[in-house]
Amino acid sequence: MIRKGKDLSPDQRAAIEGLLGRAVSEDEEISIRTFTLPLPPDWLRASWETAKQLEIDQLSAEDIDAEIAAARAARRERRSADQ
Repeated sequence: MIRKGKDLSPDQRAAIEGLLGRAVSEDEEISIRTFTLPLPPDWLRASWETAKQLEIDQLSAEDIDAEIAAARAARRERRSADQ
């Protein structure tokens, strides 16, 4: 879709000017391409919702590393107990 600068919404104008690093003139033609991203799988969306409900949806990198380490340690302990 091709639009003139004067037909852009303020948000579109700000986004495009930010990407271009310059102002867009009123008569400048701008080509806008849109696409949709594939939806994440159901299990991932459910995980995000659970994290949000438990208020752990904004963990720091250190928190995430600690969670991964704890999950790995628990898995190793289960394997040791099964042997």
